[in-house]
Amino acid sequence: MLRSDRGPRRALWFIDDAGEFPTIEMGHQEEGEENRAQRRCQNTASPTVSGLRNVTHAYKPVMEGAWGPRMSSGGGIPRQNVLRSALDKGQFLCTAELVLGRDHNMADAEAFVKAASQQEDGMKVISVTDLPSGNPALPPEGFISYITEHNLTPIAHITGKDGNRAFLEGRLLTLARLGVENVLALTGDAQREGFGGKSKPVYDLDSVLILSLIQAMRNGIEYNLGARTARSTPFDYFAGAVVNPYKVNEPDQMMQLYKLELKIAAGAQFIITQLGFNLRKLYELKQYMSREGLGHVPVFANVYVPTANIARMMQTGELAGCVVSDALVQRLANEKKPQRLERGALMVAAVKDLGFAGAHIGGFGLTHADFMTILARAADIAKDWRARMDELVFAYPGEFYLFPTGQEGLSDGTGDYQIVQNKRHPFFSQRVSRLVHRYLIAEGSMGNRFFAARLKPKAQMSSGDSWRHGFWYRLLGPSTLYRQATLGCVNCGDCLQDHLNYAGCTMHGCYKELRNGPCGGSRVDGSCEARPELPCIWNQIYLGTLALGDDPKKFARTLIPPRDWSLNLTNSLANRMAGLDNLHKRKE
Repeated sequence: MLRSDRGPRRALWFIDDAGEFPTIEMGHQEEGEENRAQRRCQNTASPTVSGLRNVTHAYKPVMEGAWGPRMSSGGGIPRQNVLRSALDKGQFLCTAELVLGRDHNMADAEAFVKAASQQEDGMKVISVTDLPSGNPALPPEGFISYITEHNLTPIAHITGKDGNRAFLEGRLLTLARLGVENVLALTGDAQREGFGGKSKPVYDLDSVLILSLIQAMRNGIEYNLGARTARSTPFDYFAGAVVNPYKVNEPDQMMQLYKLELKIAAGAQFIITQLGFNLRKLYELKQYMSREGLGHVPVFANVYVPTANIARMMQTGELAGCVVSDALVQRLANEKKPQRLERGALMVAAVKDLGFAGAHIGGFGLTHADFMTILARAADIAKDWRARMDELVFAYPGEFYLFPTGQEGLSDGTGDYQIVQNKRHPFFSQRVSRLVHRYLIAEGSMGNRFFAARLKPKAQMSSGDSWRHGFWYRLLGPSTLYRQATLGCVNCGDCLQDHLNYAGCTMHGCYKELRNGPCGGSRVDGSCEARPELPCIWNQIYLGTLALGDDPKKFARTLIPPRDWSLNLTNSLANRMAGLDNLHKRKE
């Protein structure tokens, strides 16, 4: 999640799986936007709220009488889960998001929650961010009780960028203690400012592995407590994930879709999309999920109402993962808030008609009254959005579409996938590494049988790392030099190069050291969010996989476990032969 240091007071940006996307800008007026956008984020304004109540029933957030039987079961006061109940009943639901800033005083966010709770048709599901944009901020655990005290349903964001797996488990235990079921799992944005300088990135678990942790905690995690075995108390989390359907290039887009499938397999029960401004690309996500047998998973479309200034920041990459065309920026430059709200309403009407589970609404300078205006206009527009496609499809020049063009400006979801057959030849190092793997490393190969017979018994019988001082371990030492020279190996000791087709080391080439696919923050040209001078390593892996004749769809089917830090700075080939690495812990 990104929080701009250049934007007006607490500009809210939700950027991906990487992090999150632009959302509610609390308590700002139109005047002086350009000047305020150059100041640091602050937390002093409160939103204005009006008593607008003319929203038709079709677009009302689910109300108290329709909440259904689902209730949180943690240590907090039992309460009904509006999100879960609405999805169970197939009711279209609109949600809002609050970005928590760098302060314990949340007067603006509190005012928004109060307005939502006091208005009969107000927003009933509020998501709260987790240290957005890699900057210090109040975590969601510090504000959720205020949401529940006002009889609203929270969604807590949890990212892996700032805490390791032990800390993440502790945070999830805290949410269970508070009775919070709804958790949105994200990898998190690249770090920016912090006390005394830039923060240290963590990324011990990515979004997929956070979902796996949540799934394990749903059943209770077994652990050793002295001489006996204990199990944590199960808690019925309702886990969500994020996907970016707006990527411009084929490798970027397909890896997003494959990782989405992996997230669902790991336990994601609902999806919220990245923000975007191309309805055709957005709807292709639904078409793809239906084609792949995932149509039952509810998807919330991110409906973001940008200003021209924020759109320019997205376009230049200051806000990672966003695709904004020149045509949209030019149109926004000539629009006022009523026109921008109208486009948001148009998008809400469209995604409801196209079968999305709901809309996740946000935007710079919006008040709760603005939210209600969007819902009221969406109800008025209903199915008439189809006559206004030019306001909903802002295509980026040369962008990739998965399906052929269909009717009414959307894609034909029954057509063949428009995936270009890759003509690139594999790198020489790829060919050599693949050959060596086949005959010396792969299970059952001559080299594997030879070294495993000598290393595995020693590793199993020795105490600690004493086996690593033996002759056969030292004999494999040159393999580390080869990996360093050809793949940029960092000696994690828990290698997954065979899974990546020897196309590059993500422990070295990925800023976030991701092991289960890319974040959603890559730039329009496919370069890294945090290091724009480098291409996203996962795009290289996609192309390298095709070059070797392998199917990149495998990245949707295989879950790589968390890195085992007990193997750090040891010989990964020896660990493979000794049966200590991730090979047999992978899940298909």
